[in-house]
Amino acid sequence: MHALAALLRKDGRVLRNLRQTAREQSVFKVVFILMFAVGMLAGLGYLFLEGFRFLSALGGIGVMLIRHLFALFFFGLGLMMILSNIITTYTTVFHSEEIPFLLCRPIAPGEILLHKWLETTLISSWAFFFIIIPFIGAFAWHEHLSLLFMLWTFLFSIPFVLLYAGVGTLITLLVLRWAPRWRPQVWVGAALLVLIGWGIWTLVGTNNLAGANNLAGANNLAGANNLAGAGKPQTGDAAFILERFVPGLKLAACPLWPSAWVAEGIVALSRDQWLRGGLLFGVLLANVLVVGLLVEGLGNAQFVQAWQRTRASHASRRELPSSPRLRRTSRRAGLVGTMALETRLAFLAPDTRALVTKDLRTLLRDPAQWIQGLLFFGLLALYFFNLRNLHYHQLSAVWRNLIVFLNMFSLSAVMCSFCSRFIYPQLSLEGQSFWLIGLAPTTMGRVLKIKFLASLAGMLTISVGLMAVSTAMLDVGWQVWVTALGLAVAISLGFCGLATGLGAVFLDLKQRNPMAIISGFGGTLNLVLSLAYMVAAILPFGVLYHYHTLGRIGAGALRAGMVSASAWLIVITLAVTLLPLVAGRRSLMRRDY
Repeated sequence: MHALAALLRKDGRVLRNLRQTAREQSVFKVVFILMFAVGMLAGLGYLFLEGFRFLSALGGIGVMLIRHLFALFFFGLGLMMILSNIITTYTTVFHSEEIPFLLCRPIAPGEILLHKWLETTLISSWAFFFIIIPFIGAFAWHEHLSLLFMLWTFLFSIPFVLLYAGVGTLITLLVLRWAPRWRPQVWVGAALLVLIGWGIWTLVGTNNLAGANNLAGANNLAGANNLAGAGKPQTGDAAFILERFVPGLKLAACPLWPSAWVAEGIVALSRDQWLRGGLLFGVLLANVLVVGLLVEGLGNAQFVQAWQRTRASHASRRELPSSPRLRRTSRRAGLVGTMALETRLAFLAPDTRALVTKDLRTLLRDPAQWIQGLLFFGLLALYFFNLRNLHYHQLSAVWRNLIVFLNMFSLSAVMCSFCSRFIYPQLSLEGQSFWLIGLAPTTMGRVLKIKFLASLAGMLTISVGLMAVSTAMLDVGWQVWVTALGLAVAISLGFCGLATGLGAVFLDLKQRNPMAIISGFGGTLNLVLSLAYMVAAILPFGVLYHYHTLGRIGAGALRAGMVSASAWLIVITLAVTLLPLVAGRRSLMRRDY
């Protein structure tokens, strides 16, 4: 373990050096990040606190639900930790420039993988603590608990995060070692087929169970609302209600699941049950050590083979074979693929087709980047397709309308991240070869227009499709349906206009790292304006429909408000779309190539 200790000391020096890098960042960026973090924590804390108050108002069923809420909360966070660590391990381990150097040193592969397990856990766990801090704070405030409760939660969270991150590392290692060498397009097609099948199964299952299940759920929910005055509920009825309206609660509370250990351990320590709390913490810690042994053992046995397999597959796509015959075959295959793509885009103008083909091929060559966006949009699609399995369509109009606009916020947040990551730096990533585009038989204004329209086509397909699924699953009225789709179109326009225009204004051809381009002043400004536009576009419509379903405003006031909100949406959308594009075009036209 001396090598592991040396690697950890190296990480400590890297963290110390990051302080100097942080001092060189712009004040605007630092202030914005701090304000956004504080505002996000405060907003999440307020939402969690209102949720606990709502559950308490339900009476007996709410009290029972709060008791099981910690297990469900940690269960969901654990699944997210596994997905997050799979992505982080794939990018920071199997595509790291540090691994070839470490493999040439007297360090066991298992120790390298152990070190990377700890490193990826630190990288992927910040969002976990960013969510759990307001949740625990709101719960402690609602239940009038001491600060020791937050301390016990933090104590249990560390081995919990290590455990699930280790599971993600093991899954990544085994998949990359033994999975078939399919092209990324095949994996994407398989994922889409699974998603479509899941959606069809969801629709069929929902329609078959609509009659009896809806009636039973409605009767039990009505009974639960009267539990406060009617006495204690029957155990069978309460269990039915909990399992029916809170999916996954039974699995999360299973005594063999780590989420149940964490929940029971925190509650036990809060009640001064030191022996039970210490026992559950020991069980959790023992499982972490077992996962560590598995990571080291499988790392020694399979890490080098998995890494070589991954690098060989990438090298085969980048390099031509040494044999002249194979080289001609490879070139012919690449030419055929390019011609096939251009044939499918034959309806476009020649210059447009050439730029779109180049951008698509550049994007598809790096699955480590675009697969992140695909995963997040796929998770959103999976959630939208299962809205009826979650019985959200059985709620009142107030809650269904609220969920529609919350889904719009979640989709817009993922779109904002995707546009900032992929669309904003696309011009800067042309690098030193940008002069080729400048000398091409086209204008820079047309190049910017093509970049904008190509990104807009992709964003419109995703946003409109997902919001159509969300509104259909929630069974809302046609007015909310039209509003949601209109917002999806407007937000796609605004995000693509901002990212493309500001990417041209703050063009940086010297930087090859996309993360460095995004973290600059232009990338931060793009993120700030995108988030502000998102809130300004969605909030007026959400407030109007919420007040209307609550009965606070009538139909006439709703129509007048919708006219005003629509005019406001058109004005701000045109502003955030056209102004950055005009500024970006002028910036490109003034450059020398």
